[in-house]
Amino acid sequence: MPGEIIQAKEVLKVGQRIELYTEDSDTRYSSRIEDITNDSLVLAMPVDSKRVPVIPRKGERIYTLAVGKQCRYRFFTVFKGAARQDGRIPVWHVTKPGTVERHQNREFVRVHINLPIRVRLVDLQGKIGDLIATRTIDLSGKGICFVLSHEVLVGSQAGIEIDNIPRLGTLEVMCRIARVTRIPLDLDEDLYIYHVGAEFQHLSRSVSNKVVNYIFEVQREDLAKGLDV
Repeated sequence: MPGEIIQAKEVLKVGQRIELYTEDSDTRYSSRIEDITNDSLVLAMPVDSKRVPVIPRKGERIYTLAVGKQCRYRFFTVFKGAARQDGRIPVWHVTKPGTVERHQNREFVRVHINLPIRVRLVDLQGKIGDLIATRTIDLSGKGICFVLSHEVLVGSQAGIEIDNIPRLGTLEVMCRIARVTRIPLDLDEDLYIYHVGAEFQHLSRSVSNKVVNYIFEVQREDLAKGLDV
């Protein structure tokens, strides 16, 4: 379930602790907000484990978590450049978000989305089934729900492929089947489909960030459509 969407100006403050993930890295970096301008956040320049300053490519997207009292606020931003604040403190300049999402835990936001998907089921004995073309029900950075015409065992595995994820291309990942829900198609007949919830396995942070970024874009589009109604 999506977290609450909040205006960034209501929660982002100078001195606030920040956690950062660059676009193609699984490493978490710590920082803080040094200043907030009309169009930018000024962040203390993070360093790696060897105390070397981290400087992304200009235009690189950054997955960001701002630390609150009882939760975190997450958003994507874009690296604009490095500088020195007041001529002393090395800093990043990144784009300032309009909104952030509040969440109580580290589960990624999940959105309902109808996408074509290719699935190969793997039973508990390791036998690989035929390729199945179907559709998604929802998607998150940690898992997926899709439709099948037949029941599968919880605990079995599936290989999935989803095309045209922005900045990623095709997502190919093994999943563990976590839940299976039978859905009646017609109240008068014994016809069912199955909603299959699966957890991604061995998905790198950089790939997960790209999936989450795509989900945020879909969520923003859905919110915009809702505002137009």
